[in-house]
Amino acid sequence: MSVSANKLSLIGCFFALVLSCWLQQTLPVQAAALTPPKTCQLGIYLTSLQNFSPADKSFTANFWVWSLCPFDNLKPLESLKVVNGEEVSKNYDTFTRSENLSDTFKANKNLFWSEQEFSTTIYYNWDTRSYPFDRHVLQIFLEETKLDAANFVYSPDFANSGYQNDMDLEGWKLTDFKIAQINFPYRTSFGNPSIQEKLNHRSRLVISITINRESKVSFFKLAAGVYAAVSLSIMALLLDEDFGDRLGIFVGTLFAVLVNMQAATSDLGSSNVVTLIDFIHIIAIIYIFVTATLLVYTRFLSEAGQGKSSRYLMRRVAVPILAGSFVVLNMIVIAHAAIVG
Repeated sequence: MSVSANKLSLIGCFFALVLSCWLQQTLPVQAAALTPPKTCQLGIYLTSLQNFSPADKSFTANFWVWSLCPFDNLKPLESLKVVNGEEVSKNYDTFTRSENLSDTFKANKNLFWSEQEFSTTIYYNWDTRSYPFDRHVLQIFLEETKLDAANFVYSPDFANSGYQNDMDLEGWKLTDFKIAQINFPYRTSFGNPSIQEKLNHRSRLVISITINRESKVSFFKLAAGVYAAVSLSIMALLLDEDFGDRLGIFVGTLFAVLVNMQAATSDLGSSNVVTLIDFIHIIAIIYIFVTATLLVYTRFLSEAGQGKSSRYLMRRVAVPILAGSFVVLNMIVIAHAAIVG
């Protein structure tokens, strides 16, 4: 009996030793996983939006960013990156220690405040299909580059973030401003040998600015030539001039519409989509082609000795139908773009 008891005691000691080793390895990992990441409060104040360029897929932004941290070893502005920014410049770097008189990080007697001004060109893929009734949500992404989200995250400063009310937006109106924090996933360890998992998260501050186009002047500049060309081609059906002279009017108006369409595509940077202004140009090309076809038909009628019937067909039937349908069709497509935005 004593031998069996000793064996059981040895087996029990062995399993206790194995369990102890397993707990020593597992509990620190679980404790680390349960430890909340360090954080600093981040805010942004937008001072200007300029150079809206659909052709270059960009706009320019100037803004102040600040951080409020509970410890002096946390300096998020030093490792902050404008993810979708090009030619980023930073100015007026400030770092101070001050007494905590706010409700932020209540347990800390002192806080560490940093501030920096950013000027950058932001990449943005403008959707101009509903131009000039297009509405856009411009976004700026600020991301932590040194620490992953398990160790550090941003806390948005909702109370103090905002924008300059008197910004000149070049024919646009700012209608909404939001900031939010997300943990952006990267499916890589970035080659770090201390990281086993391929999924890596970084804290990101997302600034969303909603703008609506106020000025419609540029639209009328682009569309005026199209409407003039279609009007001339329809009025040419009323003329009794030589066939060659009237055909020359159609050739000239068609060429003008094509050149104007190319200029509009270049200005709006919309070579891969059909915008409202493109659709108006396409409608104009179709109408000019239809009027030219009718002109050829009247030539055949005249040669057949039916000149009176030809004039009646053009002046009393073709011209009213073409002019009226062109106006109605344009009203429909413009109203649809205004609703969709």
